[in-house]
Amino acid sequence: MGKEKTFLTPEECEGLADIFKSLSSSVRVHILCTLSDSEKSAGEIAKEVNASFANTSQNLKDLYNLGLLKKRRSGQHVYYSLASDDVIELLRLVYKIRYRTPVK
Repeated sequence: MGKEKTFLTPEECEGLADIFKSLSSSVRVHILCTLSDSEKSAGEIAKEVNASFANTSQNLKDLYNLGLLKKRRSGQHVYYSLASDDVIELLRLVYKIRYRTPVK
């Protein structure tokens, strides 16, 4: 039998795995959910996810570097938002697969 081609290259598989590794942290998933309705500062996000500012800042940096977040600087504050609505759609899809029901 011939070798069948997958729809992703090995490099693309590695890139997607990086995103799923990042999403294995419940804090990071919570951060993404927190940003589903509006942009927020790192301090606001830290309060909402009940994490230290330093921990939240590191998680925000990682999510930003993966392309899941965008940021905007205003004075001394940095505001974060989702890079696109696809991020929440991904979370909704994974939720549906895990719980076999759409998000309420």
